[in-house]
Amino acid sequence: MFFKKNKNLVGSFVAALLLSATFVACVKTDFDQPPVGGDGQDIATNTSIQALKSLHETSGGYDFIADDLVIGGIVTMDDRSGNYYKTIVIQDSTGGIELTFSNGYLYNRYPVGRKIYVRCKGLTLTDYNGLTQLIGGYILENGQASAIGLTENQERTQIVRGFLGAAPIPKVVSMGQINESLVSTLITLEGVQFAKLDTAQTWADATSLSSINRTIQNCGNVTLLVRTSGFADFAIQKTPTGKGSITGVLGIYGSDFQLFIRDVSDVSMDEPRCGQGGGTETIVDISTIRSLFTGNTTFVPSGNKIRGMVISDRAGNNLNNKNLYLQDGTAGIVVRFDAAHTFNLGDEVEVSVSDVELSEFNKLLQVNNVPLTNAVLKSTGNTITPRIATIAEINTNFNAWESTLVRISNVSITGGTTLSGNRTLNDGTGTIAMFTTASATFSSLPTPANTVTLTAIVSDFNAKQVLMRNANDIQ
Repeated sequence: MFFKKNKNLVGSFVAALLLSATFVACVKTDFDQPPVGGDGQDIATNTSIQALKSLHETSGGYDFIADDLVIGGIVTMDDRSGNYYKTIVIQDSTGGIELTFSNGYLYNRYPVGRKIYVRCKGLTLTDYNGLTQLIGGYILENGQASAIGLTENQERTQIVRGFLGAAPIPKVVSMGQINESLVSTLITLEGVQFAKLDTAQTWADATSLSSINRTIQNCGNVTLLVRTSGFADFAIQKTPTGKGSITGVLGIYGSDFQLFIRDVSDVSMDEPRCGQGGGTETIVDISTIRSLFTGNTTFVPSGNKIRGMVISDRAGNNLNNKNLYLQDGTAGIVVRFDAAHTFNLGDEVEVSVSDVELSEFNKLLQVNNVPLTNAVLKSTGNTITPRIATIAEINTNFNAWESTLVRISNVSITGGTTLSGNRTLNDGTGTIAMFTTASATFSSLPTPANTVTLTAIVSDFNAKQVLMRNANDIQ
């Protein structure tokens, strides 16, 4: 049976822990177990790390484990470099967890790559500001609970060393894939760099022995904290100035994800920084970028840029000043910049989309939060011939034609006396909505009484619609 003990319960269990804690002062660092690299043993497990972690539900609480639960995992982080203290991290195929001890120098017994098994009965689950930990127990002092790491006695009786093997292979993820299921597991991030102010800086403060957070980012300016202890043996070394990959154990502190490296060999950043070229980006079709989206927010892989014609008209003011519709010979897409842009209808623009978010806004696909500096004007005064189409054809091919230019003949516009707001288009083959914002320069124009030829952008706002660009789109 598994049950919870809160901070205010005191009993024989706590007393036993107090007794166990007294052994800490006479810790022996040599154990009667096989030396590193020697023989190990395998024992049966009956639960997974993720299942064990799920038993801890109350943030800041203490959950005593009364069941005979046994987990096994490979050590992914030890305390060799000093970036972790009296703590190791193990993971299996379902997830990872921190184990805290009362003793240090754990790498002598549990180095990275060592398989270990934990008999969890009698141990306790807790968390440090959201980071789940498996500990020896806790004591109450002046009404406050304090966690106790696994004591020497608990380590002897409840930790079984398996065989020493190769270090586990980290999971390669993008910034957008970071989530709580990856906490306490080994991951690799590619195409990242330290924020400009955090380049060529010490990893931590080795003088005052203070931990420091540094920030890494991808080329889409999505960021993650890298935290380093002032006790780390690499604390005085300098962070790299280039772009590349970083490997570490993912942590969490409150709502902030953090990455902890094991040593500087986990970092390889020798490539040119984002926006510095180096011949690492290739122009790809917009249709290729669109095909990367499968229904959930993702990130465009590194090394990609797109080139196309601007088919939206910022002078017409019928869209947000951070947005533009870009079309090439294969497809179109909305580019949403991180600031107002100055690109005009007919401009040919090249945009680096490496590591940029690909997501939907009210069902309209966009590359989102693109740094304005990622876009380069290549030429002006270009035109894209609209696709001649009926409304029935637009509705049938809507997803493929989204964010491209169409021309509809013999269409009536109904629903209001001016163009402002939602109007209905009908060409005899079908209907579709047309929306004009009140701030558009042509919104007050009267709705035509007769059928017209209309040029518009195929768009989406939780439903199929088209958008005019300027008054000349009605003929």
